[in-house]
Amino acid sequence: MRRLRTYLFYLLWALVTLVWGGAILAMIVLPFRWRHRLATGWGDTTVWLLRAICGVRWAIHGRENVPDCPVVLVTNHQSPWETVFMPLILRDQVWVLKKELMRIPFFGWAMRLLGVIAIDRGKRRQSMARVIEQGSARIERGFSVVMFPEGHRFAPHAPLKFKHGAARLACALGVPMLPVAHNAGQFWPRRGPMRAGEIQVWIGNPIPATGKPVREINAQAESWIREMRDDIVAEEERRRVQARTSSDRGKDKAEK
Repeated sequence: MRRLRTYLFYLLWALVTLVWGGAILAMIVLPFRWRHRLATGWGDTTVWLLRAICGVRWAIHGRENVPDCPVVLVTNHQSPWETVFMPLILRDQVWVLKKELMRIPFFGWAMRLLGVIAIDRGKRRQSMARVIEQGSARIERGFSVVMFPEGHRFAPHAPLKFKHGAARLACALGVPMLPVAHNAGQFWPRRGPMRAGEIQVWIGNPIPATGKPVREINAQAESWIREMRDDIVAEEERRRVQARTSSDRGKDKAEK
């Protein structure tokens, strides 16, 4: 049943993405902020669809830590879920993403209209200069920049070392870094069916970027995200063990 629900979700998600891609392209006549705000409905639709079909819910902790100013938002990268969910934390935001995604019909075209920052990961120096230049322009307009310091997705138990790009951007622009940790990979894995349950999302305190070395800021964000992520991943594993134990006990009683 889980596998069937997963297939159904992916089918409907593809259709939803196609429809939203076309809708965003049609919004080209609207002012940038209007079409950007309306386009976040794609993320809302995706997480709603995932909840309705696969039973994947979410809980956000630490909303009071979100400042009233643009930030460089950094989070661990485990699944596609966090990419569509981040607008629920900060509506006015743009992603830093790999340029290959811009070639996807409708999706990539729509992303161009939303001011995302596309980079070539094979050209690090040029990419960093591009992120700082375009990131500065976005933040001046009141938009936060979302980055995934690990570079690409990983399993919950196989985290990658944080790259320094997000910290460099925060330092260059003088804006705080906002760390976010979650365990989405336990419910929307890289491979295999979805698993029903509640994703935990924790928002940390903003990390000031002025007057600090890039390495220090990066290490502070990485340390907090890793510790929080490990805690919520372990807690979900304990919950699942307890659920299986209770189920086995129930079966034993029924057989007796």
